Amino acid sequence: MSLLEQLTSDYKEAMKNKNETKKSVLNLILAKIKNKKIELQKDLEDIDILAIIKKEVKEILETMGFLERANKTEEVEIEKQKKLLLDFYLPATMSKEQTTELIKKLISDHNITDLRTQRGLLMKELMANYKWQVDGGLVNEVINQLVA
Repeated sequence: MSLLEQLTSDYKEAMKNKNETKKSVLNLILAKIKNKKIELQKDLEDIDILAIIKKEVKEILETMGFLERANKTEEVEIEKQKKLLLDFYLPATMSKEQTTELIKKLISDHNITDLRTQRGLLMKELMANYKWQVDGGLVNEVINQLVA
């Protein structure tokens, strides 16, 4: 079953079960998928749909940050529920330890001697081959620790 089929099926199930939060989140994602399909004028693959979901999760995290600063705890909880719903569809990301090990391995594999000047090479390799397995913010944090 493709990711789009899974999302559509889960949306129908949420409608039947009257799960308003899940229904609204999946409706938003399905609408964004439809818009992207129209924009690109082709059917989207799972990787394209994952990018849409990941972008939406990033927006939710930003919203949560604003709401936390405004002491809107009830709204923060709603956003957390939305994020948890979308996280279900994303592949699991590596832990900090796993990310650190991967970065160290890539540094040795590519003979990177100076992370300050060769950071782009490392990032290019990571994003090309491990984009869905690593968290970009965590990668940046680990690289900054290794540079220091």
